[in-house]
Amino acid sequence: MIARKQLGLGAILPVATLATLAGPTVAAAQSDPVSRGPDRVLAFPAPVGEERLDVDRGTLSAWHRIRKLATTASLLHVTAHPDDEHSGMLSLASRGWGARTALLSLNRGEAGANAIGPELFDALGLIRTRELVLSGRYYGLDDLYFTTAVDYGYSKSVDEAFRSWDREAVLEDMVRVIRLNRPLVVVSRFHGSPRDGHGHHHAAGLLTPEAVAAAADPTRFPRQITEEGLRPWRVLRTFRGGVRVGEPFHVEVDATGASPWLGDTYQRWASRGLGLQRSQTAGRVRSGGGRYFYERLDGSSGAPAVAAETADSFFAGLDTTIRGLPALLDEAASPEADSLLAEVDRLVDAVIEAFDPRDPGLSVADLARGLGLIRAAIAATPDAPDTRFHLSLKERQFEEALLAASGTTVAAELAGGAGSGEAVLVPGQPAAVLLSVEPPESAESAGVAAWIESRSGEILTPSSRVARRPDGSTEALEIRVPATPAAPYFGRADVSENHYQVSDSADLHLPWRRPALAAGVELDIGGHVLAHAVPVTAPVSRLPYGSVTRRVETLPVLSVSLEPGVGIVPVGGGGTDGDPPGEPADAPMEVRARVTANSGPVSATVRLELPDGWSTTLGSPGIVEHDFRSPGEVLDAAFFLTPPDGWRGEAEITAVARVEGVDYRRGYRTIEHRDLALARLWRPARMSVRSVSVTPLSGVRIGYVMGVGDEVPAGIEALGAAVELLDETALAGLDPASGTDSGDGARFHAIVVGTRAYAVREDLVEHNQRLLEYARRGGHLVVLYQTQEYVPSAMAPYPASLPRGAEEVSEEDAPVRLLRPDHPLMVAPNRLTEADFDGWIEQRGSKFFTEWDPAYTPLVETHDTGQAPQEGVWLTAPVGEGRYTYLALALHRQLPYGVPGAFRILSNVLSWR
Repeated sequence: MIARKQLGLGAILPVATLATLAGPTVAAAQSDPVSRGPDRVLAFPAPVGEERLDVDRGTLSAWHRIRKLATTASLLHVTAHPDDEHSGMLSLASRGWGARTALLSLNRGEAGANAIGPELFDALGLIRTRELVLSGRYYGLDDLYFTTAVDYGYSKSVDEAFRSWDREAVLEDMVRVIRLNRPLVVVSRFHGSPRDGHGHHHAAGLLTPEAVAAAADPTRFPRQITEEGLRPWRVLRTFRGGVRVGEPFHVEVDATGASPWLGDTYQRWASRGLGLQRSQTAGRVRSGGGRYFYERLDGSSGAPAVAAETADSFFAGLDTTIRGLPALLDEAASPEADSLLAEVDRLVDAVIEAFDPRDPGLSVADLARGLGLIRAAIAATPDAPDTRFHLSLKERQFEEALLAASGTTVAAELAGGAGSGEAVLVPGQPAAVLLSVEPPESAESAGVAAWIESRSGEILTPSSRVARRPDGSTEALEIRVPATPAAPYFGRADVSENHYQVSDSADLHLPWRRPALAAGVELDIGGHVLAHAVPVTAPVSRLPYGSVTRRVETLPVLSVSLEPGVGIVPVGGGGTDGDPPGEPADAPMEVRARVTANSGPVSATVRLELPDGWSTTLGSPGIVEHDFRSPGEVLDAAFFLTPPDGWRGEAEITAVARVEGVDYRRGYRTIEHRDLALARLWRPARMSVRSVSVTPLSGVRIGYVMGVGDEVPAGIEALGAAVELLDETALAGLDPASGTDSGDGARFHAIVVGTRAYAVREDLVEHNQRLLEYARRGGHLVVLYQTQEYVPSAMAPYPASLPRGAEEVSEEDAPVRLLRPDHPLMVAPNRLTEADFDGWIEQRGSKFFTEWDPAYTPLVETHDTGQAPQEGVWLTAPVGEGRYTYLALALHRQLPYGVPGAFRILSNVLSWR
């Protein structure tokens, strides 16, 4: 069986594996190689298809990989979130210095805002993981890691961070990453002091030197050593960022210099990559910067080191030549090994000096010789484990350089295309894989040794030579798809959990799982045998823009999900001081089971498992039968449910689909955004239902201007109101006199402008005066939280200030004081109290007005620990015959999780007449 070491991520297999695959010929060539290749190192997700950047193709790719052969320098950069990183420093280190470069982010940014879609929490974490991978391609990262900590929201102090995170668990993860990657240098993005601002930043800065010290101590986290097979690792130097201009520093990294290979400065190139984290940047590319200052920390105490002469590199004074590696690691090299390593240094220098960008293939013979020397040196250092580890990485770098210089590319594609249309296979399904090796002369004309491997490491085809066509493609390799886990290796049962649970430690700390299917080929380049494995892919149509290349995934026959994820049963208002605009609703609750077939034809039944006493209403089926004719077909089955009389409390409803006696109770939400690898957010097909003491909005009609996307409209509908999404045409046709559009003449009780809508809806800015006029003539205009694109002095009815650094309250349990408890919006139809702010998730709100005209009335005040009172969170003002409300409470985060107070607030705001 192939050694489990990130096979399928562009991996090059160790010689020991080749012996297993290719038999005695290769076995005879090996000389006691490392028994297991480095685990989760040089494991950055390899690009497929159009994911590969132009600078990582052809001559530019060959130079980048050859440049990395000249040094053993390596660094690990530690941040708190995606987009925290010093992008210019990373790009210079990897693409300029040739250092092996890794990035560790403590979390995946689950709690950030989202400028490109409605996804929040774990779904946003999947997006930001993929965005960081995309940015990392620009930086030239060799590795990307995450801990199991979850971003729970903005934290204003490190004490809050450590109340939410298990400090020891985060530290253990950081130590494991250091022991896995074994960098010479660790560079913290943050200072480790209150100047870092965000509590997560402060925590990252504090924990980095602690993790460095613990990684070298065999008594710390000893199970990593005794059970996981890791070894202690002594980092040679530790640095911290956050150094201010004018303060002492030890290293200045200047990324403003130009690279002829990038055609730009390192910083501008890196900023381009950083700007692709669009969920946070909205696509903006940051300009300027490029000079980074770092302070070196004492390895034992974590305190600043004694001032020394400043340098322009973290590695100044370290012998990072290949020959100098054993001494650098305090290990002895035999005379034979020393001679071999010295020869490698000379050879690499000669290759760099003679490199011809017009014909990189001229370097192949020397690179192949260097590969042989490295393999011999590994065999000659049996008693130097750290040296052997780093030489095994250098072996893989030589192999990658050989592939790039020879122009060899390997691709594996499903025969017949994407099958279901979305690059999906199901367990037990037969499939055929076509491999292509270019140029054809890179493999023997008689054929190429090839195999297919599953995610779990199972070899699905025996290694054999398959015939090759003149164009480099092979005969199809026939397989039967095995059952493999498809969901991410990490997950949590509830949004309140601040650490992920891990289901597969083989992928722990990596961005995502290894591919479901990988194809490998054995190649002989320059007289040396290596094996290269790539993900099996398929083209997925995205007409009229052609197709995209997707990694093939193995999924269950059916995916089942239940919407909404949280339901409410209104059970009457809580202290009604006015009549609601309609009678209390007695309509049944509608839930929708969404079933997607990943295979077909297939016949299925869909049913709900209901709590005791609950029933489907007259005309609503108890069981839905459906014949799926083809893969990709979707069934939306609606069920209308009624709780028993007088029901109060909480309940759980589950959707179950059955095919041939097998029940399916889980499903996924597909997350697809431009330039990003596809993601699937997996969830049980289950919804929670709770009773909420709130007056429903029966008969109420709401117009909603969607911004970046949120689930507020679903929350409004859960209260019984009808919601109409107002697109560009609807806004242009809005009749301010009556709050109607030109289509149906139905009056809106209120119009709500969704979160960050002014940042993404140019038509909203254009038609803003129509909305204000709607309010003046008797309507209620409700604006949810906005960013700096919203200029209240020009876009609201009265002057106000919403600066770029507008305040927020990040403590979800921060105290709330009602400023006007008798205001109509506070008493009708539900009397609001401080108790309506119990049980909130992640934060109170964000982007508050800081100054406002006296015409506005602030309704509540809240503040974080140590923060000045914030009254700009919920403001309202009469406008002509109507009303304007700015509501920056984080309703968009509360409603999807059924927080009762959020529904009661929403009921009051939308009931105003």
